[in-house]
Amino acid sequence: MAGFLRFLLQASLLLLCLLCFSLENTCAEEPGEGQQYPHSHIVSVSSLLPSTVCNRSRKGSISSKGYLELVHMHGPCSELNQGRANIPSWSEILLKDQARIRSINSKRRYMNSEGNQFDQTKSTNLPFGYDSTITELYAKIDIGTPGQSNYVILDTGSDITWIQCKPCSRCFKQRGPIFDPSKSSTIRTIPCKSSKCNQLSVDNRGCVSNKCFYDISYGDGSFSNGYFMEDRLTFPTDNRKSKFVMNNYLFGCGRNNSEVDQEGSIGLMGLGRSPTSFVYQAASKLKKYFSYCVPSDYSSTGYLTFGKPDDINSKYIKFTPIPTTPQQSQYYDIIITGISVAGKKLAIKSTVFTDVGAIVDSGTVITQLPPEAYAAMRSAFRKEMARYKFVGANENIDTCYDFSSYPTVVIPKISFFFEGGVELEVDVKGIMVANPDVKKVCLGFSAAGDGEVGILGNIMQRSIQVVYDVDGRRIGFGPGFVGGEGDWLRVVWFDFVVADFRWWKAAGFDFLWWEVTGCGFGRWVWSDLSLDGFGVAVGGVFGFEG
Repeated sequence: MAGFLRFLLQASLLLLCLLCFSLENTCAEEPGEGQQYPHSHIVSVSSLLPSTVCNRSRKGSISSKGYLELVHMHGPCSELNQGRANIPSWSEILLKDQARIRSINSKRRYMNSEGNQFDQTKSTNLPFGYDSTITELYAKIDIGTPGQSNYVILDTGSDITWIQCKPCSRCFKQRGPIFDPSKSSTIRTIPCKSSKCNQLSVDNRGCVSNKCFYDISYGDGSFSNGYFMEDRLTFPTDNRKSKFVMNNYLFGCGRNNSEVDQEGSIGLMGLGRSPTSFVYQAASKLKKYFSYCVPSDYSSTGYLTFGKPDDINSKYIKFTPIPTTPQQSQYYDIIITGISVAGKKLAIKSTVFTDVGAIVDSGTVITQLPPEAYAAMRSAFRKEMARYKFVGANENIDTCYDFSSYPTVVIPKISFFFEGGVELEVDVKGIMVANPDVKKVCLGFSAAGDGEVGILGNIMQRSIQVVYDVDGRRIGFGPGFVGGEGDWLRVVWFDFVVADFRWWKAAGFDFLWWEVTGCGFGRWVWSDLSLDGFGVAVGGVFGFEG
């Protein structure tokens, strides 16, 4: 077996070399003869654009009790798009992003005005609008017996799961059938005076014929209401051969829902820090522990896993504390201590970060930084990018370049530092975002408003495994199949991505990553430049086969 694997690796590398010589501009070359860029990414410009075909990730082995594939709503892997890419413009994305950011800051101001305590019994009644839509990442779950498939957006900033239900008095248009409670043999209504109903805030619950009724309204006039119910929830486990099953799962069965611009999705699954979220409801089985990898672009898929892995699988994850309790904040707070650009730590006072705080959010797209911190990052980044044509701003992201004349570019590495000495190197696809062409490729960070919280958005989280140990009050970062050091070498045949190769280091080992898609499958593992075997890796962990 080992001999066959060695042969397979050699054949794969030979194929790579042949394609590099035969295909023009498909492989990255060093921009300068003899030049070295130890603190930069050297990338093919074409690799910054998503493919028009679905590159579905194949997941390796990880110790988890539940697994959901994360799909970009607008990408070619989306069943909602019927396999066709339908990517919105960055103007649309950024407009929606700003609505979510305003909502987050409004909620935090409300909590601070109430003595910095997040009171579950009170209603915030804040703007919803695009509050969850911009997440763009959805998964498929089954509710009921027999299971009825539902597409739900996954959101760490929300606390309740809700879907549209029949009979609808008012429902927005969606792709796929609306959930029909009458077809489930396990669905149950919740009595008004039960402890389960009381998990909803006072202003968000009601009683209709002794049945618990949820009613969520938002500052922009949008709303969802219906019965608060419980039913059987199922989705695949890691090995795909069995299913995670949770009976009596609480969710909102929405029968009166205003248009909330869900772009064809059916509902939402909250992964926040309150008793109604999936994380807390499944605590007895999954220990309030989950992780995800945001796919590297629209044409790839990622994953969301639940349950704590074994010690071996978590050894490469570096954790930083969550400084708040769930009573103090419904968000996953984090302490930023510094930023580096091209290997140089920026001179930013620690109080710039601590005065406003920061959160990790799966739903915000563009990372928001305190104005002083962003100004320092932007200045350093522009200095490193001086060789390229500067083309100004794209909406509220203000550092953009024209790469149309270059087959390859040099992009400075960016790292974030967190409490506890944790360093997170941002993947190259988490640094810059491109329009449909490469005439305007922009730094994917922005300045927050004065006094507004810092937000680590999902672009920055691309190809990184983000781990939430909720009970342990800590967040971890590690290689999410495609994280770590080194640069991508993408082999493309017309619009089809043949393979992605990448070198990186972890715990003294050199890894050669070979995969067909983003948050993907399979590494050839080398130690001291000798092949030890084939490693299936998750989050920087490998196991040998053969």
